[in-house]
Amino acid sequence: MSQKPRRTFTDEQKAEAVRIVGQSGKPVSQVAQEMGLTESALRKWVKQAQIDCSGAPQGSWKYTFTHRLSFG
Repeated sequence: MSQKPRRTFTDEQKAEAVRIVGQSGKPVSQVAQEMGLTESALRKWVKQAQIDCSGAPQGSWKYTFTHRLSFG
């Protein structure tokens, strides 16, 4: 049995998924299912966004992460 090829995602795709989690209020599992992602991948992206923006004011990590990916 062969494995499925590993999918790759751009920073913009990751940022969009993280933004949806932050703005929709939906659980990560639901957003992952709706976007055809694995829940573990999306959780990792959200966690990384929180780490990357840990110095930002509370609650602003979603915007900062998306903005950072968009503008380098």
